[in-house]
Amino acid sequence: MLMLMLPPVIAQSRVETKSDDDAANRVLAVAKQSVGKRMWLGYGLPSGKLGCAAALCNVLSQAGLPYAKSAAVVTVRNQLLAGPAKVEEIAIKNSSEYGVDQSKLAHVARPGDLIMGYMNSPSKSNLGADAHCGVLAGNGEVYANDWLDGIWKRDVVDRFFAWYPHVFVMKIRSPVKSHLH
Repeated sequence: MLMLMLPPVIAQSRVETKSDDDAANRVLAVAKQSVGKRMWLGYGLPSGKLGCAAALCNVLSQAGLPYAKSAAVVTVRNQLLAGPAKVEEIAIKNSSEYGVDQSKLAHVARPGDLIMGYMNSPSKSNLGADAHCGVLAGNGEVYANDWLDGIWKRDVVDRFFAWYPHVFVMKIRSPVKSHLH
């Protein structure tokens, strides 16, 4: 009987949470399956050294979220924020101190969320090596394009994001339905 007394908002938020989990799980599954591959292809880049945004876009597209399409991290960020899914961006680092706070990351993020690091505020262009992006794998690890060889890999967060002063987690909150079957 108590369940019937709950306001409708509670039930709706449970549905959104499941939807959030579905999107994160799809992104995580594609990120995991992509390890060892050149995921940056298809964006006209001469190599994968600066291919993190292109790689992330290909992962998102395969996960049923095809509206981010760019080889520039800030452009991908802006496309995600303006896209059909509600995306929440949470700052987890805003200092020049080396390293990402693992306890803050664990508190804010879940596997399948996105992570983006910038040398300057994300309102700036942050082209080339001034930005990096990937997918959180859990346990302080991420999936990301390795700028040394252009291969999608899983490694510790600090391997890819330690020296970026501005690091954000992006959570897909209410995704469009996947077209995958």
